[in-house]
Amino acid sequence: MRLPIIGVGLAFMGGASFAAAPVELVLVQQQDLKITTTQPISVEAFYTADMGARVSGYVAEVLVDIGSSVEAGQPLLKIDVPERAARVQVLVSEMVERAAAVAAAEANRKAAASEQQRVRTLADRGSVTEKAAVEAQHRLEQANAALQSAEASLGVGRARLAEAEQMLAYATLSAPFDGIVAARNVDPGDLVTADAATTLLQVMAVNPLRVVTYVPEREAVRLNNGDPVTLSFDALPGQSFSAWITRTAGVLDPKTRRMRAEIDLGNSKGLLFPGMYGKVVIELQRRNALVLPASAIRLNDGPPHVYAVEGGRVKRIKVELGVDDGIVIEITSGLTGKEQIVANRIGRLQHGEVVTVTRRMEAR
Repeated sequence: MRLPIIGVGLAFMGGASFAAAPVELVLVQQQDLKITTTQPISVEAFYTADMGARVSGYVAEVLVDIGSSVEAGQPLLKIDVPERAARVQVLVSEMVERAAAVAAAEANRKAAASEQQRVRTLADRGSVTEKAAVEAQHRLEQANAALQSAEASLGVGRARLAEAEQMLAYATLSAPFDGIVAARNVDPGDLVTADAATTLLQVMAVNPLRVVTYVPEREAVRLNNGDPVTLSFDALPGQSFSAWITRTAGVLDPKTRRMRAEIDLGNSKGLLFPGMYGKVVIELQRRNALVLPASAIRLNDGPPHVYAVEGGRVKRIKVELGVDDGIVIEITSGLTGKEQIVANRIGRLQHGEVVTVTRRMEAR
């Protein structure tokens, strides 16, 4: 607040008179100080999948095109692999035979176990020789071994069938997540090769999006997950989006001395696209602090200091500075908040010099 100008007074000393130096005063203020940084941003897909072939064959169907919205698990492309389908059928038939062999071996084992128990009882009574009991025991052991072999063979068959079915399943490319098809590099009838470094389809997740920025070292020390941000984009003038820092890299890039930070930004209306550019204002910190206008701080005559006025005289006070937002500077040490400080006066004042106040104003 600016007050009316107070007339310049005169000071008297030893019978002589001289004009006291006129000064303007500003009050130290205590206010919420918001520390921000403004950085460029770019928009990326939250996920990007470059999809290739795991089996070789001719493309039978391409079920989507660029811009198609897809859901996780949705079939996108089918490859014709008749030899793999035939292989599955053969293995299914083998599984039926192996399962039957296990059933037969189990029946033989049960019969051998019953026979061994009967002969053992008779041998204990003396009705049959001990040799007959030993032979019955051997037949039971052979039946157990045959059952284990049949079960092992069945297990091997199951593993081979599962592998063949999985390879057959690779003939259909399905969406790994909800998103859009960003690129299609294949047509029906194309020959595709397994494990070739060729992207047939590219799928991107676009809701939410991943907004990326890089924060310089000086600001990165104050950067935290959860810091509020305001985003704006060159392609959407007049619009802004509120969010927060979702994650930070936790390390500086050794080449740029900047830290990567990411913001997860909802995009349910589809206004934003991967590849867009803009800027972000990050609120790094907010705290209550003593502040003065930058013009009231003296830096050209020793350590930072201010001139306070007490009883019509100048008092030089050394201060320590904190955050400078370009308009006001935080005073971290040296002032109590009750002082009246000389504002933007040109020229040097002396400690103890007599002054007269011409105007008082606030920090902002």
